Amino acid sequence: MYTSYDTYRRKAGPRAKLLFRQRGDGMQGDGIKKLKKIHAMLYAMEHDPAIGRTKLMKFVFFIDLIHYNQRGSLLFDSTYRRMQNGPVDGEALTLASETNRYFGVKEEKKKYSPRSKPYISYSFRAKIPFDPSLFSPYEQRLMAMVMAALKRHQARKVSNLTHELRLWKEFSDGDTIPLDYFNLKDNEITLLEKNGLHVDGFQRTFCRTMMGIAQENADAISPLNPARVAAVERVLDDLIRKFPLPTFDVFYDPYLAWDDAFRSVLRNDPVRAPALTAACCDAVCYVSFAVYAGEGQSIELRAYCNRIEDEFNTVEGDLVRDHPCEVEMAEGEILDRTMRLSRTLALEMPSGRR
Repeated sequence: MYTSYDTYRRKAGPRAKLLFRQRGDGMQGDGIKKLKKIHAMLYAMEHDPAIGRTKLMKFVFFIDLIHYNQRGSLLFDSTYRRMQNGPVDGEALTLASETNRYFGVKEEKKKYSPRSKPYISYSFRAKIPFDPSLFSPYEQRLMAMVMAALKRHQARKVSNLTHELRLWKEFSDGDTIPLDYFNLKDNEITLLEKNGLHVDGFQRTFCRTMMGIAQENADAISPLNPARVAAVERVLDDLIRKFPLPTFDVFYDPYLAWDDAFRSVLRNDPVRAPALTAACCDAVCYVSFAVYAGEGQSIELRAYCNRIEDEFNTVEGDLVRDHPCEVEMAEGEILDRTMRLSRTLALEMPSGRR
C-alpha cells in the first residue's frame, strides 16, 4: 500500500532499523500474509487448545475487522463471504477443514441434546509452533485481545455477535462482503467493545487521519509549499489537544517525539512520512491494548515506550545529519514557531512529561 516504504527504510539508517521492521500493513506479498494467517490460527490453537472451527473462523475475522478499522487495511488481506454462522474467510475455512502440514484436523459427530440433530465438531492439533517473529508487537497484542474476548463466550454467542453487524445482516449466504462494509458504525463499535473487542478511541482517530495525510504528502512534489505544511500542522496540533491523558499517559512522550519527527520529515523529506506514521500507529494501538488489559503502569510497557521514543528521536537525528542546512534554516525561520504549541501544551502538563 505504501510504495515509499522501502525507500524510507534505506534512508532511515541502521540506527532506526527497529522502527521500520516489516509489518502486515500492505508492505508484504501474498505469501507472507497467508503465512501470517496460518500462524494466527496456530496462535489460537496454542492459547485455546479446545477451540472449535466456528471460534477459529471468528478469531481470524475479528483480527481483520479491528485491524481494518484501526489501520485501514486487513491484516490477512482476506476475502470474506457471508455464511450462516457469520463472515468466513474461505482460505482459513479450507485450512481448518482437513489435516495439513501445519495442524491436524479431527472431525467428530456430536449433539447438543439427545433429541437434537447431530453436527460435526472440529478439533485441532498444531504440528508446528506459533512463530511470533512474523508479527509486530501491535499485531501480537491484537491477537491476544481478540483471543481473550472470544474465550469469554461460547461459539454460538460469538456467531450471534457477528449477526449484529451490517456486513452480515445486509447480505445473503454465499455473498462476498465488500470491503467498505468493514467500516464499523458507532453502534457496532459500542457493541463490540461491550464484548471485550476494543476498536475505537484515539488510536482509531490518529491512524485513520494521519495515514492518509502521510501518504498524500509523500506522493506530492517536494518541497511542500508553506500553506500545505501549515494545514498539516493544524491537524497535528488538534491531535495533540485530543491526546487521551491521563489514560495513555505512558505514551505521551513517545507521541511528542513522533510529532517532532513528523514535522521535520514533512519539511525536509516527506517520502518518509508513511513509514514513520505507520510505526506510530503500531505503537499507539499496542499501548491502547496494553492499557485495556490493565498493564498501563507495567515496567514492560514503560520500557517499550522508552524504546519507541528513542526510535522516533533517532529519525529526527538522522534527518539533521542528512539535511543540516535545511533543518538549520527551518529551525531559524519556521520550525520553531510551528512546534511552539506542542512545547507549550507539554509544559502545561503535570511533571514527568516533556
